[in-house]
Amino acid sequence: MASSTHVATPSPFNAADPALTAAMLQSTFSLIMNSHFSTLADEGFLADEVAGVVDVIRQKYFVHLFEVRAINSLMTGSQYSLQIHAESAREMVSAALYVRSLAHCQAAMLLLERGMAPSARALIRCALEGLFNLGACASDSKLALSFLDADQVERKRRAKYLAQVQDPSARARVEEADMAQLTAQIQAKIDAVEAKELRTREMAKAAGLEDLYLTAYAMLSGAVHSSVGDLDEHFSFAAEGQMPQLLTEPVVGGLEGPLLILAETMIGLVRAATKVFSLDITDRCEEHLTALQRLYQTG
Repeated sequence: MASSTHVATPSPFNAADPALTAAMLQSTFSLIMNSHFSTLADEGFLADEVAGVVDVIRQKYFVHLFEVRAINSLMTGSQYSLQIHAESAREMVSAALYVRSLAHCQAAMLLLERGMAPSARALIRCALEGLFNLGACASDSKLALSFLDADQVERKRRAKYLAQVQDPSARARVEEADMAQLTAQIQAKIDAVEAKELRTREMAKAAGLEDLYLTAYAMLSGAVHSSVGDLDEHFSFAAEGQMPQLLTEPVVGGLEGPLLILAETMIGLVRAATKVFSLDITDRCEEHLTALQRLYQTG
């Protein structure tokens, strides 16, 4: 993933490009004149000032965002053409994963446009996990059933965690639920269908996407787990021996990488869904991805 760069101060009016600064001024002028205008220093990413950040990023990455939005538009429309039969676990699971993962991609786009790159990376990883599950279930109807059955294993794990709760009030509620009986019921269902845990890497491999798991998914995991390697972007060191500067402002640079990974995830969802449903958007989506890849290569 391309490294991210940061604005120098919390105010987008210090953007390096005068044209981008002018655009932000235009978008925020009415708010300043007609109401209390909250700044990034006041409310962080919930501030009115973020509207200016959106304008900067939309102008700076106009072509990149155009291609991603074109893919999104095609995918959004395709949701309403899915033919789903209730008796088909493969169709039910695939449709739900397609819709859920697309929503994650749309949320990631909203975050990227607002300069919230770390949070966007976390959501792209969520979408990738949905892609692995979709790809695996779409490729094998038996695996789709196993994916449903694996939920019982997850329910058993959650019941085990609840049994270890120490807070007195929470403990009282757990005891009222009769966890022993609940666990026994879950175990009976696990035994009946021979359910087993399905790990993310297994699903990625079944989907034919293990390399994606080993690369993009692994890199994005730092944003989800707040690993040290992912946290270092929140600091800037002016010189050795000086106090570090904590960076809290929007990320408006280095978004080409996340946007490309986002688009590739979306195309992966389309490719997987076409194994189950009749979609007529694949070729057009691929064209937009190719255009975005060329943009990334040329810088």
